[in-house]
Amino acid sequence: MIPTCFSAYCTMIPMLNEVAEWSLLRKWALSEVYRVKFNSGDSRIIKWGGSEMAGEAAIYQKLVYPLQIKAPKIFEFIQLKDSGVMVMEDAGEKNMEQQPQPEYFLEASRELARLRVRATANLELIPRKIIDTYSVSTGDFLQLLDDLLKSNKLAENKVLLKVKKVLPHHLEQLYQMVPYSLVHHDYHAKNLLIQDNGIMPIDWSIAYLSPHLGDLYCLITEARAFSNLSREDIISAFLNVTDLHIDDLNWQLRIGGLCWLIKTLRWLVFGGTDIIPESEAWIPDLLNDVDNLYQELINDV
Repeated sequence: MIPTCFSAYCTMIPMLNEVAEWSLLRKWALSEVYRVKFNSGDSRIIKWGGSEMAGEAAIYQKLVYPLQIKAPKIFEFIQLKDSGVMVMEDAGEKNMEQQPQPEYFLEASRELARLRVRATANLELIPRKIIDTYSVSTGDFLQLLDDLLKSNKLAENKVLLKVKKVLPHHLEQLYQMVPYSLVHHDYHAKNLLIQDNGIMPIDWSIAYLSPHLGDLYCLITEARAFSNLSREDIISAFLNVTDLHIDDLNWQLRIGGLCWLIKTLRWLVFGGTDIIPESEAWIPDLLNDVDNLYQELINDV
């Protein structure tokens, strides 16, 4: 039985009618993802995305592939008015949420370091118009922070007001010192596929260009929760394949964490909690994380 979200696409993607087995992998308000099998034995990943998620194929085609980032192939993509369907390569059975072994988290850290270097090196291959479209600037992040401070939920929040005083200087430094790279913005265990030759990040639907290291901040948080690895363990793996000094990396991590938290909070406060009702409960913890990073930043610990 073809899932309801795909019914409008059956005439445009005939293979939907040939699927022998549908296995639900993930279902959110904004997306549904299935592994499908055909009588031939072949398998594919088929993803429906509504609203902003429908732009994921464009990110693959305009950023991920041109930057030569390891990612699943897209075989077919159809977009209607407010949703889209992608037929993708089945690039791996298990993700790191399902198999949270420490060695996978360490490899994900190394893969992130390699990914960032590769993206920066290949950025010159992308047209300036596309770079401008997908770049998030210092001004953009500060505007997101201002939006939060004017919102009904977080107006004049004390933690955010403290961050507003120190963040502009640090952001300016970051953008002057560190080149732009590709930010996944959801570099979590559920989006990291385990392969024979390493780790492959998937689900690039909200990726953008920026120098910040919010992805490493996310990975550290996940590694602690899933495999009891320390911050130092993940940082050490990252440093194995970069020439960064640890003090510089720690500073970049704090700024990257704040960028990630501000952008995530902005999405939650302006509509995200309506899409994912339980996400309302995430906001206090995220604000606590903002405060912790602020304290680290001003005390330089």
